[in-house]
Amino acid sequence: MSEIMTPPKAEAKRSPARQQAKHGSPVPPQPTEAERLQKEALKILHYLCTELSEAEMKGMPEALGAAIDCDTVIFHLLNPDQADGPPMGALASLELLRSHVLTTSSLIEKASRPDMPVAIATAAVLEHIDQYAERLHAAIAGLPGTLEALRALTTFAGIRTFRDRPMPPIRRIEPPPLGKTHAQQRRVLEFVAQQAGTVNELLMQMQADSKIGYESQVLLGGAQAITQYIGAAADDALGGDIVGDFERWTYGPNFAEAGKGVQA
Repeated sequence: MSEIMTPPKAEAKRSPARQQAKHGSPVPPQPTEAERLQKEALKILHYLCTELSEAEMKGMPEALGAAIDCDTVIFHLLNPDQADGPPMGALASLELLRSHVLTTSSLIEKASRPDMPVAIATAAVLEHIDQYAERLHAAIAGLPGTLEALRALTTFAGIRTFRDRPMPPIRRIEPPPLGKTHAQQRRVLEFVAQQAGTVNELLMQMQADSKIGYESQVLLGGAQAITQYIGAAADDALGGDIVGDFERWTYGPNFAEAGKGVQA
C-alpha cells in the first residue's frame, strides 16, 4: 500500500527555524584587512590628537582652539553619524588635519615666556601628528600596493616619529686631558723658583760690576726685584723649600734673625 501524503492544514504555522531564516536581518559584510588597519591607524591618530587638545594651553587660547579642531576632524572621521555635515573621506580628512596642525604650530610660536615649556611640548606632539598623518595618507592613497605600509603604521615601530634624514653616526669624543696632578704642579713651581733664584744671583753679580753706570744699575735693580717677586711667589707656594718664604726672598737670608740678639 502506498503511503498517503497529507498536505498541511491551512491554519498550520511555519516552524520557528524556517520563519527565522526567512525574516532574519542580513549578515553585514566583514571589513577587509585594509579597512580594519585603516581604522586602527585612525584610532592611534585620534589618541595623539586628543593628547594635543588636552594640553595646558590656557595662556594660548587661539592655539588651543586650533588643537581642538585637529581632534574634531579625526573624531568625525571615526564617528560620521555625529558630524554636522556630510562625512568626509579619509584622505580629505587627513589633509584637513594637517592644515589645522600647521595653524596650531603657527599660533604656539607666539607663546610668551611663561607658556614656553607647554609650547615646546606641544610642538613635539604636533610634529608627531603631522608625520603620522602624512604617512597614513600615503598608505591609504596607495592601496592595495601599500598594504604593508598601512600594516606597519599599526605597530609600535611604525608609530614612532619618522626622520627623513638618518641620524649622524655616533662619534667617540675623547675627553680633554685632565689638569696637572699635584706632583706635576709642584715640579713646575720648583722649576720657576729655581730659575728665578739663578737669575737673581746673576743680577746681583752684574750690579757688583763697577763698570756699569748708574742708569744700568737702576734697571738691574728693577729686574732683580721682579725676579725676586716671581721666585718668592713660587717658593712660598711650596712652603719655602727652595730658598725660603716671601720675606727671605725679598729682604735676604738674615731678615728673620735681624735684631733678635740686641736688647731694646
